[in-house]
Amino acid sequence: MASLFNNRAVWWALALGALAGVRIWTMALSGVAQLPHIMGALTLLVPLVVFALLIRRIWPAAAGLAIVVIIELSLS
Repeated sequence: MASLFNNRAVWWALALGALAGVRIWTMALSGVAQLPHIMGALTLLVPLVVFALLIRRIWPAAAGLAIVVIIELSLS
């Protein structure tokens, strides 16, 4: 368990997942995104961040953040 916390990729994946979560939260609070967009973003983001934590790589979390940004840009 200690090696999980010492791995930088795990911390980056958590940080990117949190950043994407904040972007989803702000989309929801500002009224830009409706429920289907929010659920779609979360449906992609959560499994990608968990997958990034399991394989201890950063790219799935980065892909999740990119998808959230694409959803946000398509709404504005």
